[in-house]
Amino acid sequence: MKILLILIVTLVCVAVVFIALTYPRFHREMRTAQDHLLAGSEVLKAEHGDIEYAVKGEGTPVLLVHGAGGGYDQGLWYGEVSLGRGYKFISVSRYGFLRSSIPENPSIKTQAALYKDLLDYLRIEKVVVIGASAGGPSAMQFANDYPDRCSALILLSAVSMTRAQGDKAPLYVNIIHLIQQSDYVYWLFAKFFQSTILNLMGVPSNVYQSFTVQEKELSQEMLDIMHPMSRRYKGTINDGRMLELGSVSTSNITAPTLIVHAKDDALVSYSHAENAHKNIKQSKLIPFDTGGHAMLSQMDKVKGCVKEFLKDISR
Repeated sequence: MKILLILIVTLVCVAVVFIALTYPRFHREMRTAQDHLLAGSEVLKAEHGDIEYAVKGEGTPVLLVHGAGGGYDQGLWYGEVSLGRGYKFISVSRYGFLRSSIPENPSIKTQAALYKDLLDYLRIEKVVVIGASAGGPSAMQFANDYPDRCSALILLSAVSMTRAQGDKAPLYVNIIHLIQQSDYVYWLFAKFFQSTILNLMGVPSNVYQSFTVQEKELSQEMLDIMHPMSRRYKGTINDGRMLELGSVSTSNITAPTLIVHAKDDALVSYSHAENAHKNIKQSKLIPFDTGGHAMLSQMDKVKGCVKEFLKDISR
């Protein structure tokens, strides 16, 4: 008992010292992140809800639809790493993320309608739509419901299937949800346990171990762009509810579609890519054997595939 007590006291002391050393840095970075978020976007009150958005760059209009744990900032980041310059990015925060509200009866269909509301307001007739991860369902729904407004659809590591009511989420998803509720806990994982948090986000440990220095830096960028995480939690929970209660329509999609997915994606399984390819007639599927969720280790190849696809359909 005496040894156990000494061990407990030692652990508590170590924890107190660790928090004392790290919390000031965490506080500074969260304040910077909050200021950046408020300065980088606007909010439109529209028929189907309030939507936060940002417009950046010049060129072909691209609607960026982010994944779980994201927001308009994640969309902009993903647009830059998967496309680069020469495009006009219209990046949104989906229902419940950051400053976008959740209406009384949110659905994948009304979320897609809200994108149309925004494009009408911005007077943009047609866009390339990129749906990443949990942004896949509403990106597909938009392409289906407003085919005249969608010049191309690109799905990256994207969800394409809804979830049956009552299905239990895997354990790792519940762990992610716990982490999401505390900005400090998420910050600690992002800064000191990068491999662990990426593994929970669908990047297998063996993929992380093979990362180059540049790929680890890209991973850190992705993790940092999600600060503060607690402001994205309501949206993540709402995603799950909409996937349980709704469905995704694809029969009316006429836009050329590119689907890029890694077969070892541990968060959004490769079956989602196969399902999208099966149900979207004019789609092209490009698989990677490895890369995990977000395909960070394949990003140069992903960027090449996306740019070549857009070049082909513009000819």
